[in-house]
Amino acid sequence: MKEIYQHYVKTSEINTPIFIKLSHADHNYWYNFKSDSNHIYDKNHYLYNTRSYRLGQMNSELFIRKSITGQYVIVLTSIMAKNIIIKERFAYLISLFSLNKKKYDIYFEKFSAGASESAFELFKYAFKMGDSCVYILEKGHPEYQNLKQQYGRALVEKNSFLAFYHIFLARSFQSSDLVGHIQRRLYDNDYLIKKKVLSTDKKIMLQHGPCMATNIFERGYFNRKVPIAPDYMLVNSDFEKNLFLNNTGYTEKELMVTGLPNIDLYVKEQQSEKNQITFMLTWRPWDLTGSIEVGSYLDRYFSFLELIRKEKFYKDKKINVILHPKSRIILQEQFPDIYEKYEESFYIGDIKDALLSSKVVISDYSSITFYAFAGGSNIIFYWEDKALAEVEYGAPNILQKEIAFGGIVEKFNDLHSEIVYSYNNPQSPFHTAQFSKLMECTSGHNTKNTYDYIQNIIFQNEHNPLEEESEFTISEKQSSAS
Repeated sequence: MKEIYQHYVKTSEINTPIFIKLSHADHNYWYNFKSDSNHIYDKNHYLYNTRSYRLGQMNSELFIRKSITGQYVIVLTSIMAKNIIIKERFAYLISLFSLNKKKYDIYFEKFSAGASESAFELFKYAFKMGDSCVYILEKGHPEYQNLKQQYGRALVEKNSFLAFYHIFLARSFQSSDLVGHIQRRLYDNDYLIKKKVLSTDKKIMLQHGPCMATNIFERGYFNRKVPIAPDYMLVNSDFEKNLFLNNTGYTEKELMVTGLPNIDLYVKEQQSEKNQITFMLTWRPWDLTGSIEVGSYLDRYFSFLELIRKEKFYKDKKINVILHPKSRIILQEQFPDIYEKYEESFYIGDIKDALLSSKVVISDYSSITFYAFAGGSNIIFYWEDKALAEVEYGAPNILQKEIAFGGIVEKFNDLHSEIVYSYNNPQSPFHTAQFSKLMECTSGHNTKNTYDYIQNIIFQNEHNPLEEESEFTISEKQSSAS
């Protein structure tokens, strides 16, 4: 287990496939460690896992799961309090014997840690309409208490009894990222929630951001063979819809061309005063390892911090230096001394607030560029390592020079002059035209249009007697089994 943990520290690999190595005088033979050499795809693979084993003082746990091919995989994850398991099981039992069997629409965002993306915007609209809706949020969120006062019982703490109870009575999951983020922790051996997710046919993904930056389709992000893949996907244009039709198993009926609800927030703030600058690079799992090399993700952040310290242009301006959430976690875990040194320089707060106040946003392959441009910001695409990134991603990015809607910088030394130019000039008509091809839904009514579309999905079989009988039978069987 210590060696597995050291492997994680060196490579950042959280999922490690297990192999059997047979040593021979001339050659080593490697065999996939699978429960059956002829294993075929089965949804039960997603449910299979061992219990978690704690790794002593390493602040981690380890368990083994199966991939969809039957391959055994070692998973390294965070430690979870034992009382969370007790609350979950108790909530499951209570949900089985609930008298009214009221169904809920469950809303959440990435890691259930935020309240600023499309899921929250849609939840607010559903709450106003009087729906049976619940928003799940970590209690540590800085606005949790204020939001709790505003939404009362409709807002519940992640990993609480009420959160688990409502999950088990869910009729839909509406999230800004894959439904797996509703689990107790990001990489989890949770059986009950996974089982509930598998039995729900209204998993609606509102997108963490438009799927038009990197080519996430080549990475299997929306592989319909994955048991918990969304049943419905929100898209922002015919351009994006065609990407899904050409690269995934989704059909036109499963793609909602209604536009991201939280784009409405940015559209409404296009004319507001913008005088800040935001620097935020996307997640790079390949170079967040046990050392910080020249040109790596973290090295670029440190170079930018040095730039704004050195150049007089930035002295009277608010500069938001934002780490990707995953990067922040790994920096804290792997380089605590460096994190402590730079901690005060990193932006803390709602990313949306930073973007809405920024005249210039510098990023590379992140979907935040779409939000920022919709809000009136000038975009700078910092593509110094684009060739390497596309190799690591496994495919060329979707967003290329011919459809980019901002300035392109390929060398760090050219970044400052591009920032100065973008700060002193409005959005160009050329970039606006480029953007409108990729993001058609910018009328400011995406929230209502998306809500109406989803309501039709949810209620199309609501009063079907056969479906009600089927649900009752399933509940009966569960009660008998318990």
